[in-house]
Amino acid sequence: MLTTIIAFIIFLGILIFVHELGHFITARRNDVRVEEFALGFGPKLISRKKGETVFSIRAIPLGGFCNMVGEMPYDDEELDQDELKKIRETEEEGRAFYQKTPWQRLKILFMGSGMNFLLAVVAFVLMFGIYGVPTAVQDQAVLGEMWPNQPAAQSGLLPGDEVVAIDDQEVETWEDMTAIIRDNPGETLTFTILRNDTTREFEVTPEMSEEAGYAVIGVMPGVDRERVNPIRAVIRGITYTFEAVAITVVGFAQLIAQRTTEGLGGPVMIASFVGQAARSGMEHMLNLLAIISINLAIINLLPIPALDGGRIVFVLIEVIRGKPIPQEKEGLVHLIGFILLMLLMVFIIYQDIIVSFF
Repeated sequence: MLTTIIAFIIFLGILIFVHELGHFITARRNDVRVEEFALGFGPKLISRKKGETVFSIRAIPLGGFCNMVGEMPYDDEELDQDELKKIRETEEEGRAFYQKTPWQRLKILFMGSGMNFLLAVVAFVLMFGIYGVPTAVQDQAVLGEMWPNQPAAQSGLLPGDEVVAIDDQEVETWEDMTAIIRDNPGETLTFTILRNDTTREFEVTPEMSEEAGYAVIGVMPGVDRERVNPIRAVIRGITYTFEAVAITVVGFAQLIAQRTTEGLGGPVMIASFVGQAARSGMEHMLNLLAIISINLAIINLLPIPALDGGRIVFVLIEVIRGKPIPQEKEGLVHLIGFILLMLLMVFIIYQDIIVSFF
């Protein structure tokens, strides 16, 4: 549990930092004043002012923000004199977010997700450069990727384990293993595995899958890998990122078409994935970092109020209309969107907890 918590905080911190860094760098390059660069929400734990920007770490590590002057509407009566003076000075200098051209604002809004796409490329390149490129599925009963909250992961099995026997019945191939699993739904089986030249035993209870029509334990077969030179690793990392983006977009489209949240996961599910990957090794951490980073990028680009994609839509409407939508109206839409997103997040976390612990 401690490994999972620490790994999850570091993992999430990297994703959020990279995303907000994209907004921050692009805002500064376009001469927009940034009031605060924050990791997390809620009360400040650590803060330091450098130049005109406060850099802070906050108590709730489930997000972050890059607070730019003029990004959201404000009420003069709700601000103290120092804050109001600061905003007025920024507006006089032409450095408020809303004073920038549509193209400049689009770049600032997009670059959060853009940096997440770049992070995915870097993670994949490192994974392929260090561990090699997958060439074929192994015929032996070697375990690969696992689904959290499924029998294999819950039992303590790890990717890379080789199953040599189940209930003292010898296993030589992946088909041997799956045949035994399929025929024993709900039965506790003793898996004898080889891990780092050491033989161990784990008890696993296959669960019936309604989709598959037979019992499963939630694991994919392992793959053989071929070592490649750095150039090929970079090429493979870029192409794999594009493939992963396409698969993720199709997945989101299917969720929207089916009007379901069944495939969505919140912090609890992500923490389970991270904990499993942390115990499995750096290769699996890099792969998961890339996949989650792509998901985060795409989610933020969805045309939903309060997200970057929703703000991008307002800028595009401004370009089409030839004039901006009043800040008060746009701010109200984003506020409503934010409330709905928080309600959705609460629902997803509740669903995560029910699935994980009950």
